[in-house]
Amino acid sequence: MSSAGDDRRRNRDLSSARALLFILSVGALPVASRAAPPYLTDDAGTQGRGKWQLELTGEYVHHDRTATVGGVPVNQVRNVTVLGPVLTYGIADDIDLALGASRLRDRITENGVVAQDTEGTGDSTIEVKWRVYERDGLSLAVKPGLLLPTGDESKGLGTGRVSWGINGILTYETGPWTWLANLTYAEARFKRPEDAETNHRHLWRLSGGLGYRLNEKLKLAAEVGIRTNPARDDPFLPGNNGHFVTLGAIFSPTENIDLALGLRKSTNEGESDRAIPFGLTIRW
Repeated sequence: MSSAGDDRRRNRDLSSARALLFILSVGALPVASRAAPPYLTDDAGTQGRGKWQLELTGEYVHHDRTATVGGVPVNQVRNVTVLGPVLTYGIADDIDLALGASRLRDRITENGVVAQDTEGTGDSTIEVKWRVYERDGLSLAVKPGLLLPTGDESKGLGTGRVSWGINGILTYETGPWTWLANLTYAEARFKRPEDAETNHRHLWRLSGGLGYRLNEKLKLAAEVGIRTNPARDDPFLPGNNGHFVTLGAIFSPTENIDLALGLRKSTNEGESDRAIPFGLTIRW
């Protein structure tokens, strides 16, 4: 028979699972933060009037942590897979409209026993990117967006309420080099009181990326960043902020097709151990 301590531990673990699922389902913040893999940092580029882009993106996240819960050491192994297609249309030369969906699977074992295995449709996004400035290789853009509650919040697949966010984007290009910078804010709103209690409402991300084009088909990518740890008092993801670094590459077999793969590593305990972002982008 389960003890009250065991019940409390399971409830706390499920709440922290919802927190991370929520963040991962849309790429680190609820809205206004989807970017082309392997980056979390978005660029200021737009498609152009009448042009389309389809991104078939995903991410595999793994961590293996041991923490003391209720006076007992618990080893938690977590594997999360997120698929997030995004369809973008250029409504003007400097304005894009993007619609995104997500599909999630989250599996957690604790001391070798399956504690959670959840799979389903996550929340969706609608975003607008407006490039407000472009001159001499420097571009600035703003990207507001909404998170739409299409996932089942009772299973940890969504928030149950509409959330919002905005991203400030800087891009500078010179020769084969590209520099990126983002400052993103989102307000996460939860339908379930227990989710609101165990997750942070105000979420920030500050990140910078660097790209170097080796040739017409291959580009190398690097990134560093800091972001709000969405979960409150999660023993397996402690602290208020997560720090990360990313390395990756983008291969373009044609002008309108990109294949991307990367590795993101945590540099503190507030971030999951590692993630593998991947994606296929098609433009027409």
